[in-house]
Amino acid sequence: MPEKVSFHVVHASGQDDNFRAAELNTHSPLTRGWSSSRFCLYPQDIVIQLEKRSRLKKVQVLSHQYLIASRVEFFVGDIPPDLPVNLQNARYTRLGYVALSDNEQTDYKARELKSVHVDAVGIYLKLVIHKNHVNKYNLYNQVGVIAINVIGDDLNMINTDDENSNIMGSTQKPDYISPLDDLAFDMCQDTEVAQIIRKLEKKKQESVLEEKYDYAKRLKQAIAELHKVGARLGKFEVEKRQA
Repeated sequence: MPEKVSFHVVHASGQDDNFRAAELNTHSPLTRGWSSSRFCLYPQDIVIQLEKRSRLKKVQVLSHQYLIASRVEFFVGDIPPDLPVNLQNARYTRLGYVALSDNEQTDYKARELKSVHVDAVGIYLKLVIHKNHVNKYNLYNQVGVIAINVIGDDLNMINTDDENSNIMGSTQKPDYISPLDDLAFDMCQDTEVAQIIRKLEKKKQESVLEEKYDYAKRLKQAIAELHKVGARLGKFEVEKRQA
């Protein structure tokens, strides 16, 4: 079953000193994200390395509210079997692109989340970020990305998961993606509460497989309450930082 893939940024063509590329390594309501340097040349590019070689199923990008790129292209990078894993040996395949709204209708207050469904194998993901939309708030012609999310299957685990599904049965489709792995979940939930919700969700799924339905129902209710608490705490954290 596809799930959230951990990664870290290994290359950025440029960055603002106050919004560095390393910000993209974590997801939380307090994540400030990356922005390009002032009056940079286009296109800009960011490369992330996945924790493990994976089959990518979904890529998400959360754009800045006014440092908005006109377009973002996606490339998956893989390494030939006989070469060591590093950027120099990566071979890239273009997956496609998304166009971003100029955000004028929201008065540059809302952040646009783009989700792209893909089917590609690799260990790197490159984003090529094109020239910004012009607006009154973007004084230095920058582009910004608040967060990147990758969902996919660990290639080493695919066969094992298939075997376990055949033995125990499965409550979910093989390509099912949990809402807890969606970028929107982490960006509005308190980080510690989000971890607790994920643990309870796993226990709930185990309870269903073991036919402990009453226990699973109680866990479902607890998870729903925690969603409300986590969202409230996340909002408070943002307000505290703004204050």
